[in-house]
Amino acid sequence: MKRTRGPSLLVLTLLTAALPTLSSCGHRESVAHESTAVPVRTQVLSPARETGGVEVVGSLHSSQEAVIAGKVMGTVTEIRKRAGDPVSQGEVLITIDSRDVAGQIMQAEGALAQASAAAVLTEANFRRFEQLFERGSASGMELDQARYQYETAMGAVRQAEGALSTAKSYKSYAEIPAPFDGHVVDRFCEVGDLASPGRPLMKIEDPTRLRLHATVEATKAAAARPGTAVTVRVPALGTRVFKGTIRAVVPAADAATHSFMVKIDLEPDPALRTGLYGRAVLPLGEREVLRVPRGAVVKRGGVTGVFVAESGRAVFRLVTLVGGDDPAPEVLSGLSAGDAVIVDPPADLEVGSRIEVTT
Repeated sequence: MKRTRGPSLLVLTLLTAALPTLSSCGHRESVAHESTAVPVRTQVLSPARETGGVEVVGSLHSSQEAVIAGKVMGTVTEIRKRAGDPVSQGEVLITIDSRDVAGQIMQAEGALAQASAAAVLTEANFRRFEQLFERGSASGMELDQARYQYETAMGAVRQAEGALSTAKSYKSYAEIPAPFDGHVVDRFCEVGDLASPGRPLMKIEDPTRLRLHATVEATKAAAARPGTAVTVRVPALGTRVFKGTIRAVVPAADAATHSFMVKIDLEPDPALRTGLYGRAVLPLGEREVLRVPRGAVVKRGGVTGVFVAESGRAVFRLVTLVGGDDPAPEVLSGLSAGDAVIVDPPADLEVGSRIEVTT
């Protein structure tokens, strides 16, 4: 039986004839796509000279604060001030039962009386031996012994006087005064508690003299110079800017963070409170800064970058920026002066796309 190949040969012939035509059509579509340029706007970057600074963060503290502690042992009988109350220097804050102190004073007074009486007797005896020695009726040894007894008695009097003075000072310790004008921040005792020497009873501070305690990296510590005026922001108080002056820089670095403590005095303001979080900018002087428009910054694939126009193509550059909230963040790396960045790039702009710069 003879096989026929007519239809298969005909299909193969038609496909062979059509290939040049299909190839030509695909090439024309590719060329057409390649020739389509995406319209974009660009901005050429140029450096600018700005007054730079180092930002440091910390919390507000009172420049004058004290923890009140007892100096004698006794029961707390009265607390005259509560947390938040204003106090004046010398005003009594806490009283302690002083009956034990009164007993100590009476004992000291009795000891002083005994020592004084003994001193009077030994002095009279010493004067008699002086007269006897001058008449030759007493030996030098007897006179020296009488003098020793007299001087010992006078030493006992001075010792008793010191004990009495100490006991009386303890009586004043039973009423604890405020060391300066300020406010009570907290109290650590209640009526009936036993106060003992060194036990904290109350904390006070001066709220009108606040200070920012901030940390600065060791490599930038040179920017913290005492007497330098700085600006301080407290996020909890909005966008307000407070004036401050660097008071001091702790000369020893923290062993864990390798940073220094900077103390910044703030001008009095009723809105400021201790414990609030603050930011300060330490001036560094003029420096050259390169900034990029916020609209040019995009995120692709989880990374931050900028499209740059190069030879009619869109090139994607990875960048490192400072000041993420600024309308024109500072460029640390990835761009150079003279680069033409694409502002507000279209969503369909891809790496390598042909671009057409519009005005």
